[in-house]
Amino acid sequence: MLRTLFLSSLVCGVTPIALAERSPIDFEVEAETVLVITPLSDDTETREAETFLGEASLNGTAETVLENGVRLRGRFALRLQKDHPQRPGGSGGFGTNVNAVPGAFSSLSDGPVPNGEGDDLRARLETAYFQIDGGYGELRLGKDSGVAARFHEGAPDVLSHARGDTALLDPTGLSTVRTRHDLTGPSAKVSYATPRLLGVRAGISFTPQADADGLDRRPAAGGALSAPETENAVELALNATRTLRESGLRFDAAVAWSTTDISPRFGVAPYDSIETVSAGLKLERDAWSGGISVLSSDNGISGGDYSAWNAGIMREGDMFDVSLSYGEAENDNAALEGQSWRLGVGKDFDTGLQLAVAYVDDSVEISGVDVSGSGIVVEMTLSTEIFSLTGY
Repeated sequence: MLRTLFLSSLVCGVTPIALAERSPIDFEVEAETVLVITPLSDDTETREAETFLGEASLNGTAETVLENGVRLRGRFALRLQKDHPQRPGGSGGFGTNVNAVPGAFSSLSDGPVPNGEGDDLRARLETAYFQIDGGYGELRLGKDSGVAARFHEGAPDVLSHARGDTALLDPTGLSTVRTRHDLTGPSAKVSYATPRLLGVRAGISFTPQADADGLDRRPAAGGALSAPETENAVELALNATRTLRESGLRFDAAVAWSTTDISPRFGVAPYDSIETVSAGLKLERDAWSGGISVLSSDNGISGGDYSAWNAGIMREGDMFDVSLSYGEAENDNAALEGQSWRLGVGKDFDTGLQLAVAYVDDSVEISGVDVSGSGIVVEMTLSTEIFSLTGY
């Protein structure tokens, strides 16, 4: 009873939601297909580049606005993905230490790659939430990213999936830079975000059990002898935007902090509570944009800190867009250092097709051993509306 009264007052302010007259409901379903091709590459035998990677997704939204102005929305996203077989869900082992303990945030270690985990197509329901959006803010409940990831700001890139920072598809298998503050992945959670006041918006997310086996984030993934159990995760984030009228310069900034309880799901790994902080800034003026983002996490392991930063710039042109980005990462418990940079050109077509061609270069140094991969990547994204209708 108290919960019902709270939600009603949150979105309406005065009275519970009234459904005296039905409001129209808008339904939309879209499909998106992404193909990443690496026709030319220079790699090593221990970490070979993948020639073909891809993803297909089905995204649906149902939305209605009540007479009192409250917006109700339901959304789902079903994704099918083929990523690098040695980087399932962004996790990665770069050595032979079977006793290695993966970082609870970075999911990186000096252990071996789990056999067979990333060899096949992986299908996941990545998003399934219900949202109430009213004058007092936005409330979401279900499978979704937390506010720390949703409020992220950083460098622009013509690549959407094979990008250097928090890659969704990793052609070289060596992308280790992750500044997008996604602690819990698509685990079920509740999130609240305030309205934007004077350009500033605040948010909080709570995830009781971060156990999702997502396509891009696997908070419960572990090594051969240990795996983290993540419970009671709390995320706090701020996002601010401002445009200077005289110069036309726009600022978008974000800061986030998260903490959660970590314990070994099995084995005797020294997991403890984890604390992560991040910040990002993006600047835009006319056809130019640039940004930088940083993240630091204690990784849930004493002496096992993970840190990363990424910066980039992009110019939008009449014929095509050009972007350049560079980032670095360091994972102390695995004695790992990584670098990633991208130089690419891209173009958005009116047909829903996005095409980008880029030179990518990723490298990892672990315990004094260098592993690198580079090549030309072609990324094609096609978005198609399947249907859009209004019902009652």
